[in-house]
Amino acid sequence: MFGFDLGIDLGTSSLVIAMPGRGIVLNEPSYIAYMEDSEKMLYAGKRAYFLQGREPQGVRVAQPLKDGVIGSYRLTEKMLSFFLGKVIGKTIFRPRVVACVPSGTTDVEKRTIVSVLINAGARSVCLIEEPLAAAFGSNTDPLQPGGIFVIDVGGGTTDLAVVSGGSMAQTETIKIAGTDFDEEIVKYMRTRFGMNVGIRMAEDIKKNVGCAVPRVERVVMTAKGSDVKTGLPREEEVNDLDIYDCLFPLLETIREKAVAMFERTSPQLVADISRSGVILAGGGALMYGMDKMFSEALGVEAHVADEAQECVAKGTGIALTKMNVLDGYGYRFKTKEDVRIR
Repeated sequence: MFGFDLGIDLGTSSLVIAMPGRGIVLNEPSYIAYMEDSEKMLYAGKRAYFLQGREPQGVRVAQPLKDGVIGSYRLTEKMLSFFLGKVIGKTIFRPRVVACVPSGTTDVEKRTIVSVLINAGARSVCLIEEPLAAAFGSNTDPLQPGGIFVIDVGGGTTDLAVVSGGSMAQTETIKIAGTDFDEEIVKYMRTRFGMNVGIRMAEDIKKNVGCAVPRVERVVMTAKGSDVKTGLPREEEVNDLDIYDCLFPLLETIREKAVAMFERTSPQLVADISRSGVILAGGGALMYGMDKMFSEALGVEAHVADEAQECVAKGTGIALTKMNVLDGYGYRFKTKEDVRIR
């Protein structure tokens, strides 16, 4: 393979890679299993994801990317190197990479991300904001005049942005997203039912009965875990209203931030958004009623982008084909020398 480029969505929960002309070529959980004493990587992706909560002695499972920030440089480099190897195979040619980051990422955090991607196998790296990538991935052209309101509900952060003519007119990053929903469900099950559930069960509860607005018909599922007092196996039925009450404070915070951003947006951009609607991207946007919640809060139609979970990665792939234009907006590839890494 010669002269290829990759677009990468560096998500807290999932790492998705796109290639121009081929679409999504990899979608794996952003998890790594490693030996505690030596940090030797054992598995990455799905196998590490399903090992969480079942680790044998001496083995740990981690999410080295948290809220768009690298928690462990070495583990992130090993995980990215593994995934890049799966996509490009054995080749002497290193790819150019466009990767997305939350809009609130600091310059220091950006340099670290560029550094770890280059050490993992990239030739050069260009970083773009997640809302810009989501706009590209939803088949909207954010480079054209006019306002676009994008809300990307990911695993670690929720990114809100008003994009106009290729630049961010308004941005806000909220550190509340899918992983926080899972952790809140774990706490709720313990306090409400006296039952411990694992993070995987909490995720299943969120996907099956979670909702951002009350459902028209009740939905019930059986949650499995252990009794808080005895530690013995236990089952409990939970319904959508239980989880709506559980997640309401978190969802209310996101809703209020979206309203506040709308209020400080210029009238002309608001008029543009009223015509185009609000774009919802990210895995969190798939929760029942997210579009309705934002529509009611903002008074503008909100719609979930097609393939919302892969929307940002698709956008990075599209951005690769528009780098001649994006260069004029300050989006440029950086090399090893630019970030002064070893």
